[in-house]
Amino acid sequence: MTSTEPKGLPVGSRRTLITIAAVAVGAIAVFLIYGYVGSVKDEAFADAERVKVFVVETTVTRGTYGEEAETQKLIVESEIPKKFFPENAIRTFDDIAGKVAIGDLAINQIVTNDMFAEPGLVQSSFADRLEQINETDQVAVTISVDQVHGVAGVLQPGDYVNIMATDLCEVEGVGAGAGGSGGTEGTEGEEQEAADDQECRWGEDVLFGSQARVVYQKVQVLAVGQTPVPLPGESTTAAEGEEASAGAQNTGLITFIVPAEAAQRIASLRPETIYLALVARDYTPVPQGPIDPASPLPAENPADLTPYGPAGPGGE
Repeated sequence: MTSTEPKGLPVGSRRTLITIAAVAVGAIAVFLIYGYVGSVKDEAFADAERVKVFVVETTVTRGTYGEEAETQKLIVESEIPKKFFPENAIRTFDDIAGKVAIGDLAINQIVTNDMFAEPGLVQSSFADRLEQINETDQVAVTISVDQVHGVAGVLQPGDYVNIMATDLCEVEGVGAGAGGSGGTEGTEGEEQEAADDQECRWGEDVLFGSQARVVYQKVQVLAVGQTPVPLPGESTTAAEGEEASAGAQNTGLITFIVPAEAAQRIASLRPETIYLALVARDYTPVPQGPIDPASPLPAENPADLTPYGPAGPGGE
C-alpha cells in the first residue's frame, strides 16, 4: 500500500518554526511600537523641559540698578517650561549689571534685556518725584526762608517739618488770613491798608499778640535748593552730597510736596512770617490750638513748667 502523507518537515518542527516566526514578528512589533511611543513622548515633553529664568520677586521701581535688584533679592532665579522662555530673557545678572530699570517691574515678570538700560538713557524729570500720597495728586511749592526761620539751614530732602506762621489776623470786614488778606470787597490795596490799620487777633501790646500758629504739620521736604529727594537708583558720592547740601542751605529755598489746596494756603503766607520746625520721621500730628494770652506762662503753670511736662526731659 502506498502512503498518502505529504513529505517534508515533521509536524512538530513546522509548529516550532511558526512559533519562532511569531515571536520574531512580535518582537519587531514591540520594538517599533516602543520606538514610536518614545519619539512621541520626547516630542511631547520637549517643550516641558524646565529652564532657568530670572523673575521679579518684589516690585522693582524705575531707576533701580541691576546690582541693587540682585543684592536686595528683588529679582531671583526661577524655572519655567522651555516653551515659555522669552528669546530676550537675561541669562545672568551680568546682563543687567550697571543698568537701571526703565520702568516699574511687577511681581512675577520674567526679566528681559529690554527692561534695563544704561543710566544715561533713562530720562527722569523733577515731576517724576510727585507721586500720589494717600491716593491724592501732589504738587511742588517753594518758599524762601533764612536760617532763623528755616531750622538753621540743617534741613535735608526727605525731612518733615511743621509749618508755622505769625501775624495771622482776624480783621473785621476783611476776614481771616495771612496778613489780613482774603477779603471779598474792595481792591487788594484797600484790603491790605485796612488790615494794617487793624490790630491782629490779640493786639500788639499783649504777650503772644503776634503769636505763631501751626498751619500744617509733618510736611515733607521735597527739595532743598536744587537738591531733590533722590529717585530709586539715584546716588551721589559723599563729597557731591555735602557740596550740594551746602549750596542748597545757602539759597534758603525749601520745596514741599503737598496737595494743590495746601500749596495755595502755603503760598498765601507772607514769607517773613513763616517758621519751620523740624519733626521726627515717626512724629504723630495732633491738633494744635492758638495760644491763650490770658493763661499763665508755661513756667507759672504746675501742669507745664517745662516744654516736656512737669518732670522735664528726664522723666520722673
